[in-house]
Amino acid sequence: MMRTVKSGWMRLVLVLTLVLLTGTAASAGSARDVLAQDEPTPGVAQLFITDSDVSSLPSVELHVYGRDAQGNPLNLSQETLTIQQNGSSVGPIEYQGTHTAGTFTVFLIDIPPGVVNELPLLQQAMEGFAAAGNMVEQVDSVAVYEVGATEAQQLLEPTGFYNSVRNLFATPLTPETGATALIDSTTSLLEQLDALKPSPDMVTSLVLASDGTDVVSTRFEEADLVNRALELGIPVHTIWLANESIATPAAGQDFLAGVAAQTGGIAVQLDNTADLPLIWNRITSFRDQARIRYTVTALAAGTFPITVSLADSPGVSAETTVEIPNNLPSVVINLPSESRTLALPALDEPVRLQFSSAVTWLDGVERTLTGAQLRVNGVSYDVPVEEIANFQADITSFTYGNNSVEMVVMDEQGIQATSPIVVLTVNEGRQEIPAELAAGSELLGLVLRFLLVVFALLVVLAVLFWLWRNGRITNLGSLVPRGPSRPRQPYAEQPEVTYAPTHTVAYLEVLGAVSQLSSPIPLSLAVVRIGRSPNQANIAFENDVTVSRLHASLMLEGNNYRIFDEQSTSGTWVNERQVPEYGIQLNDGDEIHLGAVHLRFRQG
Repeated sequence: MMRTVKSGWMRLVLVLTLVLLTGTAASAGSARDVLAQDEPTPGVAQLFITDSDVSSLPSVELHVYGRDAQGNPLNLSQETLTIQQNGSSVGPIEYQGTHTAGTFTVFLIDIPPGVVNELPLLQQAMEGFAAAGNMVEQVDSVAVYEVGATEAQQLLEPTGFYNSVRNLFATPLTPETGATALIDSTTSLLEQLDALKPSPDMVTSLVLASDGTDVVSTRFEEADLVNRALELGIPVHTIWLANESIATPAAGQDFLAGVAAQTGGIAVQLDNTADLPLIWNRITSFRDQARIRYTVTALAAGTFPITVSLADSPGVSAETTVEIPNNLPSVVINLPSESRTLALPALDEPVRLQFSSAVTWLDGVERTLTGAQLRVNGVSYDVPVEEIANFQADITSFTYGNNSVEMVVMDEQGIQATSPIVVLTVNEGRQEIPAELAAGSELLGLVLRFLLVVFALLVVLAVLFWLWRNGRITNLGSLVPRGPSRPRQPYAEQPEVTYAPTHTVAYLEVLGAVSQLSSPIPLSLAVVRIGRSPNQANIAFENDVTVSRLHASLMLEGNNYRIFDEQSTSGTWVNERQVPEYGIQLNDGDEIHLGAVHLRFRQG
């Protein structure tokens, strides 16, 4: 009887233990699920920061690229960005053009015996990618891997040359007779790509060519593959190979299409060779990255977290850190904004200008400069380091319009620093140079010329006086002109001189405006001003309050017009891109928005 009772209690304890263990396991599973939900996988739409440059303090430059929800590249010149450094918003943000970083493309091929008839076409497709028009030698790189039994096997290490790919196929591809693990090979290869790419700022893409079937993989599943690709920001483009040995190939094709769609890639069939350029074009569209520059408002040394986001989609963002060394030099050109416009009658002679600059170090320690240069539109002019605070330079690289001017110095540590760009606007006309830029020699030359004229006048007067005293001139007063011998002709008002370009015909089409103006509007002046006030603008939209009194200007530079915003309230926009301080060159068909005014620029 006692054994029966004890046996019953033991069974009860065992059952309760199992229940508790099951509950604990379920709770642990639930906890893992909650943790997984707390760390969501990023979507396809993302921003990426590949590099940073602090050599132009207080400006910092970032190299950035992005893609939208379909995997297409974002045009960051037309996107409004927000940047935070150390949790605080930074100063002005400027788009500085593009930087060519290159692309790194990895082909992963899965070639079971059933796709043997597809191999020549696959080789031809890969050779077509590694050719002019798709891949740029020594800028882009390519590597080739094959799906293996447990992980990917390298067939061609990363290379930047076309011939390396051609040489790989000198021996034709042969099918893999054993079982291959497609998902395991792809996922493990994704994790290696960051270390494989020749340059860390390259944009990486994976091209997977397969029939889409996999019965061997045990380490990873499809979700793992997709999540890892999204975490790394690597799109997986897929090329479906028809396998003669598979009765129902739809499952494999659907798998490849799903992987591509979820990672921002493109899925095509190898038989549809006309679709392959869709993948090639998508890859090459990421070759160039945006150069974004911002100003640090409170400059200090240290390592600072940086976050770049789309203003209208804050969730699309990227993070990095910027290190500002304590001993880094900083150089600035001291020139107030009101002194950054000058006029010159011609540009075929050097223009001597006076500049002032200052160099400081973050730690406050003065160091010796070993070199200094002034750059104007990319042309360098050597500056004696002992005169860097105040120096003169003979500039030969000016153009009419906006000119970029920056100072480059190197100190005894071997550290180079570049100043923030100063934009000098040069107009055509009688020479007018602001006092801050006027070189001392210019003023001295004017004084010398004035003294020479005075001296010549005194010499003439002395000669005339001598001739009069010696009787050579009996009536000195007769030498003085008494007026014209004929009646004056009535004054005729001179017509306004129009500086019309004889080599270009341009006009504006009015697509929408409150004010009634005839369209088209011919452009016949070298400088055309647009605004609301007839007193300030050549083209006036008088009844439109959305247009500033002087809203924008068109300036002829060579054979092309460049549009500048004149600090208008609503800004000036060309093809939905806001016109920056240095303006935008107009091309035929460009659409311009000034408030509610909609124009189209035409040039024939």
